[in-house]
Amino acid sequence: IFLFQGRFIFGPDVRSLGLTILLIVAPVSIFCVFIARKLMDDFSHHLGNSIMVVAVVFTVYDLLLLLLTSGRDPGIIPRNAHPPEPESFDGSVDVGAGQTPQLRLPRIKEVEVNGITVKIKYCDTCMLYRPPRCSH
Repeated sequence: IFLFQGRFIFGPDVRSLGLTILLIVAPVSIFCVFIARKLMDDFSHHLGNSIMVVAVVFTVYDLLLLLLTSGRDPGIIPRNAHPPEPESFDGSVDVGAGQTPQLRLPRIKEVEVNGITVKIKYCDTCMLYRPPRCSH
């Protein structure tokens, strides 16, 4: 589901979002109707109202963060159809006469990003070098 020109992207599990919102709003509503209203009567007018305002503000903030988090594109990296070309051969394997050395991809590759050397790992499942902080 794409909303607001693709700014909010919801996947197939968007139905659970409604349940999550209900599980957040229901207890706060019960608190505001039964407990905060009684606190407004028991305490001074300003303190009772501030308790209600704090509960509502935190709930709205919580719902806003929930929607922003669940509506973001997670940046799924698709599998590579063809593995990258090997850069060198693995010299640890003994090559007999007439055999071609087995070309292997290095498990870890060092790449320079903005002047900083970053180590990236090769993923056999995806057949690509995974970016930092990327996992299955």
